[in-house]
Amino acid sequence: MNSFISFEGIDGCGKSTQIKILSDKLSLNNIENIIIREPGDTGISDKIRNILLDKNNKIGEISETLLFLSARAQLVEEKIIPFSNNNVVICDRFIDSTVAYQGYGRNQDIETINTLNNFATGNINPDITFILEINSKEAFKRLNPSSLDRMELSGIEFLEKVSKGYKEIALSNPSRCKVIDCNNKDIMMIHNEIITILNLFYGRDLI
Repeated sequence: MNSFISFEGIDGCGKSTQIKILSDKLSLNNIENIIIREPGDTGISDKIRNILLDKNNKIGEISETLLFLSARAQLVEEKIIPFSNNNVVICDRFIDSTVAYQGYGRNQDIETINTLNNFATGNINPDITFILEINSKEAFKRLNPSSLDRMELSGIEFLEKVSKGYKEIALSNPSRCKVIDCNNKDIMMIHNEIITILNLFYGRDLI
């Protein structure tokens, strides 16, 4: 099976948990898969991640955008393209994160970001993107206040702008983006919704 799935959402929405459950379920059903995290998962991308998340660094908004794109370009070249043959690639954040966080959150030009995303990825897009939607205040409560990184320190108002951005992204890409309302739902309820959508999307029961 050849598939590229991405997960998006504001910090604290539960992406990593759902990705792990999905990966384990795929493996149990003998479907080869790999989890990739953005930014990171290559030597260069991990170094960029450390720069971006270090709360001691003062990074301009344009520089921040370009650093995320550089990490993505390296990830596509080293991991996504090589592993996409006969594997399910599950990506924890991809192109939509830059649009939501730097475009809507930092007020950078959306059209420019879309153009740069296409350049950085060679026009590679996920087959399907799950956007996990949760109340911004609830998401912020889930973050550890003693270990907030540079992006998380942007605060609740920033997260609310990002959350609105994800809504706009979903409206603009209805065939690819599937919004999961995670408010007042337990982990397995959310997982079952994801499985149902995947089966419908691919036209058969994957798992």
